[in-house]
Amino acid sequence: MQLTLWTYEGPPHVGAMRIATAMKDVHYVLHAPQGDTYADLLFTMIERDAKRPPVTYTTFQARDLGGDTAQLFKDAAREAFERFKPKAMMVGSSCTAELIQDDPGGLCKALDLPVPVVALELPSYQRKENWGAAETFYQMVRQLADPLVRRAPREPGQRARCNILGPAALGFRHRDDLREIAGLLRDMGIDINVTAPLGASPADMARLGDADFNVVLYPEIASIAAGWLTRTFGQPATRTVPIGSGATRDFIAEVAAFAGVDATAVLDDAHA
Repeated sequence: MQLTLWTYEGPPHVGAMRIATAMKDVHYVLHAPQGDTYADLLFTMIERDAKRPPVTYTTFQARDLGGDTAQLFKDAAREAFERFKPKAMMVGSSCTAELIQDDPGGLCKALDLPVPVVALELPSYQRKENWGAAETFYQMVRQLADPLVRRAPREPGQRARCNILGPAALGFRHRDDLREIAGLLRDMGIDINVTAPLGASPADMARLGDADFNVVLYPEIASIAAGWLTRTFGQPATRTVPIGSGATRDFIAEVAAFAGVDATAVLDDAHA
């Protein structure tokens, strides 16, 4: 499940790009020099996405280092908000920009933008892409999930409801996996509340608490966020990754136990 379309893992801000590009109405402002600006290549040429990734760069050059690079970031963040009008923003630094310590989070806070701004601190020289994706998704969940939106106790006969966590942009067969798992859950009589980050908007993220449990489809991306949801909303999370026949049957049994449904028919069909 940790395979990507790369032949190697990129730095952690690539993981952040994967989360931003997977979501809707989110924009990522990355403090980065000329040469670190390869999001378009990743998502339009490698993943063949039909739209450009929602990433804006400061694109400072060597001559800018003698001036005010912090102001460059503030200008880029303000212009990105005015142009793209996102419902939430992410800000951070690339590996090179991390060295000049401009603090994008603090700079963006000073702009007082009227949307949530998630400041990402991704240590580029100690961590890699999957960690960056997991940390970014965790921070987005923490800051966007509404603590007042909670699942009411289920009435007898009421269908269970779950979130599917982990599918992201630039993932290895994530869309195919999601389609199969969503169909399996529907066959089991389970409703899907939110799928995140893939296709989720900030408004969708606010509804994460309105579910009985979480399906952690990609633990390398969603396990940290799922742990926080368990502590905050009391939502249990699956631990079985449905790869192969045996693991899929174990996954079905685990989900059935959380949902309180009889999975015999689905298990028989899977066995057949």
